[in-house]
Amino acid sequence: MCFDLWPWQTTTSGLTFAQLANVQTVGVGLYLALAVIQAVSVTGVSGLSRRVNTLLGAVTAKDMRIEIANVRSLSGEVSGLEIGFHDFNRRLLPILFALFAVSIAYFGYCTVWQNLPARQDGMWFIFGFYLVLPTAIFAACSAIIWWQCRKVAKRVKDAETRIRRTLVGLP
Repeated sequence: MCFDLWPWQTTTSGLTFAQLANVQTVGVGLYLALAVIQAVSVTGVSGLSRRVNTLLGAVTAKDMRIEIANVRSLSGEVSGLEIGFHDFNRRLLPILFALFAVSIAYFGYCTVWQNLPARQDGMWFIFGFYLVLPTAIFAACSAIIWWQCRKVAKRVKDAETRIRRTLVGLP
């Protein structure tokens, strides 16, 4: 028995740009949604910052001198993350704007010439540029944000556990 793994490939040669418009509209929305990456990084850092400030208030109120130094060190690390993410977002925004502008321009081109056949190269470009690329950018940026935050987040969690045990009196 023989399986045709690409049965739709023979039908794609007859697709017009109008028939691929749904893919493009989703893609334009994905490029707009990439701005969410900035909100994710800012929200993650602000959450860590709030947790560190809470810890600093607790150790200062109880005059836990060693922990005060540890929490201040954590505060510096969180500030470093924040500075790094601001730089990351400043670099990412022009790239995303350029990709968004290209997606709008190509969408306009395809709208004007919607009855033309897209052919294989047009179809693959639309799927790659409008679906694969923004998804890959989102996945890569999310991985970078996670990788950058993981060590500091673990240190904050360990400090919270340690300080909570000391404050409550658990061993």
